Amino acid sequence: MRGVAFLDAIQTESFLDGHRISSHPADTFTLPETVDLGQPTKRYYPAEQTANQTVSVWLHEASAGVAKQYPYGSIQIGRKLLCLDVNTDDFHRNLFPPIKRTALFAPTLMAPWSHYLDGAIWGGYYDFVFLVAAKLCRFKEALPESEFKAAFVSYPLFGTSYERDFLDLLGVSTGQVVDSRTTNVTFERCVLANTGHWFYPNKADIFALRKYVLAQVPPIDEPRKRIYISRSGRRRILNESAVTALLQNYGFEIIEDIPRSVTEQVRIYQNAEFIIGPHGASFSNIVWCQPGTQLFEIFAPTYTPGFFRYLAHTLGLGYSAYYHGPAGTGDWSLGLEDDIEVSIAELELCMKNWLPVATP
Repeated sequence: MRGVAFLDAIQTESFLDGHRISSHPADTFTLPETVDLGQPTKRYYPAEQTANQTVSVWLHEASAGVAKQYPYGSIQIGRKLLCLDVNTDDFHRNLFPPIKRTALFAPTLMAPWSHYLDGAIWGGYYDFVFLVAAKLCRFKEALPESEFKAAFVSYPLFGTSYERDFLDLLGVSTGQVVDSRTTNVTFERCVLANTGHWFYPNKADIFALRKYVLAQVPPIDEPRKRIYISRSGRRRILNESAVTALLQNYGFEIIEDIPRSVTEQVRIYQNAEFIIGPHGASFSNIVWCQPGTQLFEIFAPTYTPGFFRYLAHTLGLGYSAYYHGPAGTGDWSLGLEDDIEVSIAELELCMKNWLPVATP
C-alpha cells in the first residue's frame, strides 16, 4: 500500500526498542535423541542443539505519532506497519472491501495477536495457548496489576469457550475484551508483544502460563493415572478400538474427545503420570503436567512436528514417539491431515518395555 512501510519482525523490534519494558532472552537447549521404545534402532528425532527467540513487551505512547489497529489485529504507528507475529499477509484483506467497525476509545490497548483465523494454519487451541494466552501472561508480568485490569484487549477473537475460560483464569474480564474485526479502538498507548518461535516458545512464557493458570486450578490430592487421549478429527487413529483394548490391559483410562472446560483439561493432565495418544492440540495441556510425567506421541509418518517434544523437555517430562513404517520423505507439513494406522504388535512391544501390565 502506498505510503505504508511494511516492517518485518527484526525491523519491528528495532523500531520499538526504545519502548521496551520487559525482555526474556532466547533459550539455547539440546533436545535428546528420540528412538522407538521397542526397536531402538528406529530413530524418530536425532539429538538437536537449537534455540528459540527473545520475547519482549513494549509500551508505546500513541502521542508520539499516529497509531491505529487494523481489523486483523496489527498496529500501525505513523507509516510503519508492525510485524509482531509471523507476517503481515492479512493486511490487504482489510482494504477491499473496507471493513466498517464500531468506534471505541481506550486509554490503554493490549494487542496480543495479528492474524485472521482460517481454521487450518491459525485458530486452534495450540495457537491460542502459546501465541495469545502466553502473551497475556507476559503482559501481566510486565505491567502493574491495576494497569493490566484497566486496559482493553483487542484482537480477532477466536470465539471459543476455551478462549473465554483462559481469559477468566488470567483475570481478563468480559468488559475488557473487544474483537478488532468489529471494533475500531483508538488509544493513547498500546502494549505490544512479539510471538517469538512458533514451535519452541520461550521458557519465560511457558512458566508464566503455569504460574497464572495453576494458581487458579491447584492440584487435587488423588492417585495419578495413565491416560489415552482420543482424537476424533483429522489425524485420528484408524484402528483405535484395537489400540484402546491393548492399553486398557496396561491400566490406561480412555479420555474421549468431547468438549471440556479448560479447568477440566488442566485437571486431567495435572493428574496424569503417563499420557499416550495421536499428535494433536490437546497435548498443549502437558504444560500443566507434573515433572516426571511421560508423554508417548503417536504420529503418521508423513507428519511429525516436534513442538511437544520440546515442550516435554522444557517441563522435565519424559518423551517418546511412534509411527508405523518408514518416515515420510517429503515435506512433513503435507501430512497435516493424514490419519494414523498403528501396529498393535509394535505398540505392545513398546508398552512391554516400559510398563507393567495392570493387575485387577
